Amino acid sequence: MRGYRGFALVVTLWAAALFFGSRPPAAAAVTPPPWLLQEARRPLPDLPPETEAVVLLHEQTTAVTAKGTLATTSRLATRVLRQGGADLARVLVRAGAYNLKVRSMTGWVVNPSGQPKKTTMKQALFTSIAPDTLYMDAKIIMLFAPDVGPGSVVGFEWEEERTPPSLEDIFEFQGRFPVLRARYSLSLPPGWTVERHVLNTAPLGPGPDPADAPPVRFELENIPAIAQEPYMPNELALAGRLLVRMKPPLPDARSFSGWSDMGAWYEGLSRERRSPSEPVAAKAAELASRVPDSLGKIRALADFVQKEIRYVSIQIGIGGFQPHFAASVLLNRYGDCKDKATLLSALLEAVGIESYPVIVNTERGSVAPDSPVSLYSFNHAVLAVRLPEDAPAEGLDSLVDHPRLGRLIVFDPTMPTAPLGRLPHYLQDNTVLLVAEGGGELVRLPRPAPESNLLDRTGRFVLTADGDLVGEIREVRRGSQADSLRYRMQAVPEADRRKYLETFLSDSFPSFILRDYEFRNLESAQDDLVLSYGFSAPAYARRAGGFVVVRPRAVGRKAVDLTSREKKARRYPIDLETTVLSRDEFTFELPEGLAAESLPKPVDLDAGFAVYRSAAESEGRSLVYKREYRLVEPLLPAARFEEALKFFLAVGAEERQSVLLRSDGPRRP
Repeated sequence: MRGYRGFALVVTLWAAALFFGSRPPAAAAVTPPPWLLQEARRPLPDLPPETEAVVLLHEQTTAVTAKGTLATTSRLATRVLRQGGADLARVLVRAGAYNLKVRSMTGWVVNPSGQPKKTTMKQALFTSIAPDTLYMDAKIIMLFAPDVGPGSVVGFEWEEERTPPSLEDIFEFQGRFPVLRARYSLSLPPGWTVERHVLNTAPLGPGPDPADAPPVRFELENIPAIAQEPYMPNELALAGRLLVRMKPPLPDARSFSGWSDMGAWYEGLSRERRSPSEPVAAKAAELASRVPDSLGKIRALADFVQKEIRYVSIQIGIGGFQPHFAASVLLNRYGDCKDKATLLSALLEAVGIESYPVIVNTERGSVAPDSPVSLYSFNHAVLAVRLPEDAPAEGLDSLVDHPRLGRLIVFDPTMPTAPLGRLPHYLQDNTVLLVAEGGGELVRLPRPAPESNLLDRTGRFVLTADGDLVGEIREVRRGSQADSLRYRMQAVPEADRRKYLETFLSDSFPSFILRDYEFRNLESAQDDLVLSYGFSAPAYARRAGGFVVVRPRAVGRKAVDLTSREKKARRYPIDLETTVLSRDEFTFELPEGLAAESLPKPVDLDAGFAVYRSAAESEGRSLVYKREYRLVEPLLPAARFEEALKFFLAVGAEERQSVLLRSDGPRRP
């Protein structure tokens, strides 16, 4: 959905290992270096039985030259305990770019039996492929260690040379595997100072003394793996890491002193690019002339950039951070996130409407209100549009009331199914960098009310005398409930749309036939998405003694399974993504001779963060089931785990309840 956004080159090790894992390079037998042999002999502490691999040593050493070049040597030693850990442990993935040179990469494998193996950069795989990218001068480099399995110790050593836009270094010391020792050291020229921050270490206990005096040395032991928990935030928001900012004794140093400083830097990169040229101004006048009011003009320009400018990225040199000129984006009719935001800003300026770049991380929670400034905190760019005084604010869930800039509509031109005034789920309640007035500041984007993210489902069914269920369901979706499904369905052929519905129905019926279906307003993001489908489910009702048993909750689940396989105390927050209001009303027409004998008691659950209510009623020959689920706090701290678990267990129990129908006539065999 979001592709490569141009602010950071993110490589998924797991995907790389699976994709290229069938082609291990040949390797010669050699003697591994002493540091790796020492780690291979190191005894292991008691580890959880499910541990697939353990990092014995992760070491990063950085030396800074007087010109601001960072030379880094890194070492990584991992012992594989189970086959599931081999795919990640055997691959080293790095990236080279215009300001980043990978000088060397070497890997070794020490097996319990057999000759150790070695692989070098000559056997590495190089690729510049990235999603949605037409051209990029960055190179992804993957080095694979051969013959890795349970009992193997895999070692990697690599050297890099960087000249970053901002003088900062990051040491990421926590990941999928536990780490026995993590070490970092930094040496600086005389007169340089440092500022360092240790992030996301609360689960690790107290860390080392964070004195800001060079040389910097940092060491931690027995760092737990990032536990895999249901509905946990993204690992970027959880992983422990060290951020070191360096400041040389020079007035023009490439080092940010705060978020305002970073905002000023991006303003300098983008301001000229956002100026409306004559073609841009002409296009803006053409689009704006079709609507009389200010909000309509903004919407017309936003729709054009969102729908008519294709997402394609070309990244060369500083272009990973700097947008292309708005005129060029308009001419080519393509660009990446920052290009599309830049063109929209120029179009708006041409009709007298102010706007401001907004830099974000789509992995919500990666940036907090108290996060230290870092260039690599973000991976996406959107736009904040200043709402004119004559424009109404009603129905604009993305509105930010800024104390100086006034009313701002935050808009993502790259998300085709979230129209102006609505935030995609990854921007809701997210902390972002607003670039304005020659600086920048962190602001919190709004969380929409549950009513803005609506799923209203109505079903009418006929229960036959044989126990079959035949009926139709109509869904009305709004906000994020519509955006995500609309995005998925727009991108797939008709057969996959049918498959989506069949997969959904299979969760409620052991067997069924999907007769017909229709998606309405699939291409119109401003309107509610309406989905209708008819089906039949044989043997939906079952006989028990003298009764017929029917589940009134025909389809859909609201219960969330928060239990983890290890049954340990919850470590991380619970992320349910977005607010929601979901309503179901199902009417069953009963056959002659059947009537309700026993109805479930009404359920009324209020956990503060969510409310769930349901009731079943008998109306003549009809059985009517209604329920409402309202989620108002989608992100809960780990301390509320037991509360959330109790709530969703109760919801799950209600969803399994049945209605007893008695037969007034002779029993059927």
